Amino acid sequence: MKFVILTDTHFVARGHKIYGLDPAERLTAAIEAINRDHRDIAFVIITGDLAHWGEDAAYENLAGVLSRLHAPTILLMGNHDRREAFARYFPGVKRDANGFVQVMRVFDEATVVTLDTLNEAAPNHEGLLCAARLEFLEQALRFAPEDRPLLLFQHHPPFDTGLRYMDTIRLANPEAEWEVIARTRLPDYLFMGHLHRPIAGLWHRIPFHIQRALAHQVAFDLVTEGHIPGSHEAPDYSHVSVSNGQIVIHQCSFTYAGPRFSLHDKAALDGMVG
Repeated sequence: MKFVILTDTHFVARGHKIYGLDPAERLTAAIEAINRDHRDIAFVIITGDLAHWGEDAAYENLAGVLSRLHAPTILLMGNHDRREAFARYFPGVKRDANGFVQVMRVFDEATVVTLDTLNEAAPNHEGLLCAARLEFLEQALRFAPEDRPLLLFQHHPPFDTGLRYMDTIRLANPEAEWEVIARTRLPDYLFMGHLHRPIAGLWHRIPFHIQRALAHQVAFDLVTEGHIPGSHEAPDYSHVSVSNGQIVIHQCSFTYAGPRFSLHDKAALDGMVG
């Protein structure tokens, strides 16, 4: 099974920009590359912050751009999203019995579990897994097939990463999530967004991948507090392959328009030196 990960599209109304960027232009470029280069993928998953202000016009804009994508989509909620407005433009998106945008999908090569960490009542942007959502997670981990990898997706990381301000708005109750996982089953991989940076590592022995944002980026800055340092670093998406229990992740800089050449070409080597 192959799929593509995008995150933090931060859509606004058609024709508008945010931090000097048009999210629709970036997503359109990503879709063109995905449609051209990855025709065999099972789906594209976007791990939250679909819209920046959660307004109808942004979701209408997003729905229009995503209609050009050939592959199916799986959409998650992030801290900037609003479920009711989202539902008006994505009525077919699956929810659990309590109305949260989360579901377990069983594929031949892997089980995909998506969590809804949006807390619309939060005074800031931190995430939350309430009792109902934790119960969903527990049932998913208990009943997922054991003969294939289990991939867990959520917007908010449940741990600190050293990005000072972003660590104040991570998942608010990580201990509760870990308690569920510890008594059921460790996911084989944890995928997240929210931080607008490419970050990888281990959390309680679970390997994780945090996808770089499609929209504006958070600068690599482990010192600044009190505000979020931003940048216009190039976006990317990740191409993931799952086969025979092996998981391989490639990050693709789809906006790169520079030269391509053979590293075995002596003329190219000579031309690039100096």
